[in-house]
Amino acid sequence: METSTLLLMIGLALLAILLILTVTVLVRTFASSFTKTKKEVIALADVDGDSVAEHLGLAVQYRTIANPDLSKIDPIPFEGLNRLLKKLYPLVHQRLKCEVINKYSLLFTWLGTDPDLDAVMLTAHLDVVPADEGEDSGWQHPPFSGEIADGSVWGRGTLDCKNSVIGILEAVEQLLKSGYTPQRTIYLGFGHDEEIGGMNGAKAIVETLQSRNVNLACLLDEGGSVTQGMLAGIDVPAGLIGISEKGAVSLQMTARTDGGHSSMPPANTSIGMLSLAIAALEADQFPAHLEVITFLMGYFSKHLPFIQRMALANTWLFGSMLKRKLSKLNTTNAMIRTTTAPTIFHSGHTSNVLPAKAEAVVNFRILPGDTLRSVYERVVNVVADERIEIKPYEGETLDEAGWDPSPVADTDSAEFIKLTQLVEAVYPGAVAAPFLVSGATDARHYAPICQNAFRFSPMFIEKEDLKTVHGMNEHLSIENCSRMVVFYMAYIEGMAGNQVDPIPDLPG
Repeated sequence: METSTLLLMIGLALLAILLILTVTVLVRTFASSFTKTKKEVIALADVDGDSVAEHLGLAVQYRTIANPDLSKIDPIPFEGLNRLLKKLYPLVHQRLKCEVINKYSLLFTWLGTDPDLDAVMLTAHLDVVPADEGEDSGWQHPPFSGEIADGSVWGRGTLDCKNSVIGILEAVEQLLKSGYTPQRTIYLGFGHDEEIGGMNGAKAIVETLQSRNVNLACLLDEGGSVTQGMLAGIDVPAGLIGISEKGAVSLQMTARTDGGHSSMPPANTSIGMLSLAIAALEADQFPAHLEVITFLMGYFSKHLPFIQRMALANTWLFGSMLKRKLSKLNTTNAMIRTTTAPTIFHSGHTSNVLPAKAEAVVNFRILPGDTLRSVYERVVNVVADERIEIKPYEGETLDEAGWDPSPVADTDSAEFIKLTQLVEAVYPGAVAAPFLVSGATDARHYAPICQNAFRFSPMFIEKEDLKTVHGMNEHLSIENCSRMVVFYMAYIEGMAGNQVDPIPDLPG
C-alpha cells in the first residue's frame, strides 16, 4: 500500500473519531437538562410582613444560648420565649398539643383527619449563637434588640433561625383562623440546642416520636434558600433545596518528644512533627467527586453558558479540568470533596523551652460516599508517622466524635416534586434544585423516622447576607418575612392535604 493511501486512511480514521467524539459531546450537552414536571398554579395567601417582622423582632430579644449541660443553660430566655409564643399564637396552643421536651425544646402535634397516613413535620431551632454586644462590635443595631429599621428586622436569629420558628407558627395560626384541617398529622419540632449539635433537643424529639411509632412522609428544616449570583454562570434565582448533608468528625493529633532547652533542639520537635502532619493533610486533599455538582447543575442546564454546560455534561472528557477549577473556590470545593480544616493548635508556653507535647484538632466535613471510618483511615495513611497519635477529639469512638453523611432524599418522590413547585410558585423566576448542605442541621437526627428530609429556608438572600449568619448585622427584610409565611402556608396545604371548615369564634 502506498504511503499516501495509508496516510489518507489514517487521516479519515482520525476524522471519523473526531466526528464521533464531537457528536457524542454535543448530544450529551443538549440532553443534559432534567425534564421537569409542569408547573402548577398554586393559590397563595396574603400576609402582612410588618406584623411578622414585629413578632420576629420580639423573639430575637430573648438570648436563647444553649449549653451541652442542661443545668448550665440560663432558663429565663427560653421560658420567656415560650411565653411569648403562647401569647402571639393562641390558636396554635389551643388547637395543637404542645409538649416540652428536655426542659426547653417544643413539640407540637396537629392531628390530621386520616391517622393511617404518614405525618408531615416542620422543624427549626430556638437557640442562637452568641453575639458581641459591645459598642464597637460593628452591629448597626444591637444584636438582641430586634429593631425594625431600613425595611428589615435586625438581630441574632433573624436568619438562623428564629425566622423559621416564627414563620411556621404564623402559618399555622393563619391556617387555623381560616378553618383549615390537615388530612395528614403535622408535627412542629423546635429544638433548643441545634447550634451545639442537637443532642438534647432534636434527638430527644425524635426519640419521643420513635416511642410512638411515628413515621414521616417528609420533613422540612432549615437549609438552602433562594439566591442569585452565587452559582457561577447562572443568572436566574436558584432555589436550593438540601437533600442531604455532609457528615462531620474532628480528630485530635498529638506529637510527643522529650522537650528540653531551646538552645539544644533535637532534629524533630513536637511542633515540627505536628506541623508537617497538618501540612501533609492540606497538601494531599481528599479526592474530588463531581456527582453532586453535576446533579445540581443539571437543573440549571438550560441557563448555563454553552461551554460550561458542555463541560458539566461530559465529565468523562473534561472532569480533570472541572475538578481543578472547582477546587479553587471554597464554596464549590466543599461540594466536591471531604474537606480538611485545622481548627485548633496548642503547644508551648515559654519562648526558650521546647514543648514536650503539641496538639492540634482537624475538622473534616464528610462527602457522601466517605464515612467516619474511611476518613480516619485516610488521615492515618497520609500522616504516616507512628509518633503522632490520632484519635477522636470528643468521645472514645468515632461514632461519639462525629456522624456519617445523612441519607439522600428521593428527588423523584412526589414530596420533592411538590416542594420544587412551591418554591418556584412563591419565588417567581426561580429554578428549584437539590443540593448538598455543607453544614449540620437538626434534620440529620430524623433519619431513623424519615427518608425524605428536605432542608430549605424560604427567603431570598444575597451573598452579603450569608456573611451575617453567625456574624454581625444579621437581618431579614420585611418582604422576606411576608413571603416565608406564604411559603409555609402553601407547604402545609400542599403536603398535608386541604380541608377547610368554618370554625366558631373563640370566647373572649
